[in-house]
Amino acid sequence: MVRKQPSATDMALIAAASERGAAATPTQLERWRAAGLLPGNEQHGAGQGRGSVSTAPPEAVDLVVWLGTHTRPGRRPGDLALEAFGAGLPIPEPTVRAAWIAASTDSHLDTPPEAEGAIDRSDRIAEIAQEVARKHSSKGALLPRRIRDIDRRITAAGISFSPPELGAFDRGTYDTEPYTSRDLLTTAVSTVLGGTSEGTEADLAAITRALVPTGAAVPVASMLEYRNDGPQLADINDGHGLALLPTGDVRHDVARVVTEAPLAHLRAAWHAVDDMHQWATALCDVVETELDELAAKRPSPDYPGLRQWFFGVMFGLNRILIRHTLLEPKPPTHARAGTAVMLLYLATGISRLRVMEPDSQFELLPELLPPFVYRLTELVAADPPASLRTPMPTYPET
Repeated sequence: MVRKQPSATDMALIAAASERGAAATPTQLERWRAAGLLPGNEQHGAGQGRGSVSTAPPEAVDLVVWLGTHTRPGRRPGDLALEAFGAGLPIPEPTVRAAWIAASTDSHLDTPPEAEGAIDRSDRIAEIAQEVARKHSSKGALLPRRIRDIDRRITAAGISFSPPELGAFDRGTYDTEPYTSRDLLTTAVSTVLGGTSEGTEADLAAITRALVPTGAAVPVASMLEYRNDGPQLADINDGHGLALLPTGDVRHDVARVVTEAPLAHLRAAWHAVDDMHQWATALCDVVETELDELAAKRPSPDYPGLRQWFFGVMFGLNRILIRHTLLEPKPPTHARAGTAVMLLYLATGISRLRVMEPDSQFELLPELLPPFVYRLTELVAADPPASLRTPMPTYPET
């Protein structure tokens, strides 16, 4: 195929990129534009009937430099869009959002037909979950070795995971079956495909207990298992059609969160993944150091690492995030974006809860949440998406 000669504007772009140490070709510019990574040149009238001239958008040089430096054979355009966006480059917004949605919702999971009856759909979800678990459950441990080693050292130091003041808030589990990584994956897939109609509070409690040391007191799991008079998670809503957790395919809800989120929230979530990895690794380091001090009979008046470790056991979230980090310390781009969306979804869910249960003790969040989750939660609360804004009251016409 005969290609037309590159425009003077494109040649100027290539020259400007070369001056900054990045190589690019006219063919690459065409491919980047076709993939939505680089905006097209802007056309302007030359005046006095002399036709038109083209100029490159102001951000084009920075994008060409970055793309010329980071493009490699086989790299997916969506991954390039995510990484460039995370680096602060002005990738066109439609491309950015499409890449985020693909990273957070694209998977090997089949989608059970919505037209089927509830029972047929539930059976199909169970089949898919069992098949995924059969293929992948052997690839990951229920708990990484580092977490298990720290737990063993805590017990060996004579520290109980079920002290009386904590055990008083845990009525004990009624599920005595052993829990495996296959069970965890089956529940996760079922919940993604069916929401609260497939992932029950008992399932959440089982996961929470499975990820803590044997015999540990877990008040949050007990709250899920024995509801008393409190509402089920599936029943918490704002009275205007917004529920805390979706009752159907969670991927639809995730896509809505990504679509509604300001770009600043997406970028903050991207960087929160780095913060999570630094936090989890640092916490393990601190706890191990504190245990060394205890073993050396050098007691300290305060043990901030162990305190945070016990928060993870008591409430589950910190523990899950540490596990996620240790199992995949260097996630590829697609997985990193998926983790970022998970954190944003979590922050948005906490903001939903603030709207639906405004009298709860949210002043405790800075103490209970990891700092990066709390910062993201505050960011969402300060600039909430449309679905979280309280509807304006309506008045009858006079």
